Amino acid sequence: MGRPRLHDEQLRQRLLDAATDLMAAEGPDFSLRPLVASVGTSTSAVYSLFGSRGELVEAITLRAVRSFVDAQLDAPAGSPMERVLGLAHACRAWAHEHRTMFQVVFGGARGSAAVEEARERTMQPLLEVVQDAVAQGVLEGDPQVAARTIFAALHGSISLELLGLHSADEADALFDAQLAALWRSWATPEHRDAVAA
Repeated sequence: MGRPRLHDEQLRQRLLDAATDLMAAEGPDFSLRPLVASVGTSTSAVYSLFGSRGELVEAITLRAVRSFVDAQLDAPAGSPMERVLGLAHACRAWAHEHRTMFQVVFGGARGSAAVEEARERTMQPLLEVVQDAVAQGVLEGDPQVAARTIFAALHGSISLELLGLHSADEADALFDAQLAALWRSWATPEHRDAVAA
């Protein structure tokens, strides 16, 4: 009978979850000792399951990016307006549900080439929707610039909300007002009033 495997997939997931929390709080230079202590294992588990500390940080970030992109891809289909608004609400809902992952993805620390490439993909669903909307004459301007502007504004609004700078009572109204303003700034004249302020 073979020896039971000590460093299994369940431990890998527990390490990823705990490391995500640590990285969100302390950045990518978090110490491994509190991490392994929090899940009742040793640093050898990190090296056995991930190969190195750097590969653990990469795995944390790639998992968070995948989760964020998947949430956008699950947003409802519909008209260009419905798709843009749906993606915006999906980003916001994901950030509220996965606060530490949001911090990991957008916390600002530079990562490996794989991490930076993955972070670039975080905007891809929105870019594709904006490109379609421009092609259909619903939005105007350079799709790259429009998508980056919308994405940056959403990120800023969500970040401020997560920091608690908007009260719960005003957060929904502020987010909807911002979406309406973003829509008007890129919509063609006949579609500007499609989103109520």
